Amino acid sequence: MYRWLHEPSFQEAYREARREVVQHAIVQLQKATSTAVQTLITIMEAVDASASSRVAAARAVLDMSLRTIEIEDLEYRIGALEAAQKGTR
Repeated sequence: MYRWLHEPSFQEAYREARREVVQHAIVQLQKATSTAVQTLITIMEAVDASASSRVAAARAVLDMSLRTIEIEDLEYRIGALEAAQKGTR
């Protein structure tokens, strides 16, 4: 095994296998996103849930919403920078 780890072809195959495992995990997370958001909303709106649970769910929803806006803003800014850079070439 030690010798294989030093073989470039084995290293590449190993990296590719790890990428595939991570990609599979990402797909599973993306599939669960809707359920996770619905769960947070359900807890947030549940009058019988503890106040701390409702606040934690509300905070999670707000945090994710803000991150989404930040990411969209960064994507727009990067796109504008890339377009500007292409225009100067």
